[in-house]
Amino acid sequence: MARPKVPLIAKRKALEVALDIVDNDGIDGLSIRRLAERLNVNGASLYHHFENKEEIVVGAAMLALEDVRVPQTPDKPWRVWIMENARRLRQALRDHPDLIPVMLRREPLGIGAGQLDATVKLLEQQGVPTGAIAPMLEALELYAIGSALCETRAQTTDTRKGPGPARTPNVSRVQEHRVVSADDIFDLVCRQTIDTVLSAAAEQIASAGYAAR
Repeated sequence: MARPKVPLIAKRKALEVALDIVDNDGIDGLSIRRLAERLNVNGASLYHHFENKEEIVVGAAMLALEDVRVPQTPDKPWRVWIMENARRLRQALRDHPDLIPVMLRREPLGIGAGQLDATVKLLEQQGVPTGAIAPMLEALELYAIGSALCETRAQTTDTRKGPGPARTPNVSRVQEHRVVSADDIFDLVCRQTIDTVLSAAAEQIASAGYAAR
């Protein structure tokens, strides 16, 4: 279908509404027709900005993740801003859980490719060993996705009738006495992940250097 010469709706506005539809009705609830109805325009008008539904979904995912960004100025130590980004990614996926399957296809869809490239460049500039960067970023992203997925599933389960304290008294007891929050656990695991990857990279570098002698 040919695109209209003049856009009748702003692209960002269309993505904001698309994201709202996904949050409330899931990705299957989003369609060109449904989005056009919400925007009060003809479906053909959306083709000025988008080729198809998948392009809209990708755009909505990028909108949801827009706070996960590389610092514009390197005024923070890399460990500080990389942790901030990990938290923001987890929070974005907690806020928009239906986008988690989309994030699992992030690389082939090109979601956040520019930000990822800029992240790698800044980490190298701030002295992170090149060999540690890819595994560290991959591990942090996977943990953020897994953490968000588990938490959103748990929230869904809580709204249903579960086994109850009578059937799981020990689980209920320790849950009542937990002293470390899910947010605290996330930070602890992320920091440990960073330290472990850096240590493993240092060992590999040292081993390679010894073998080369």
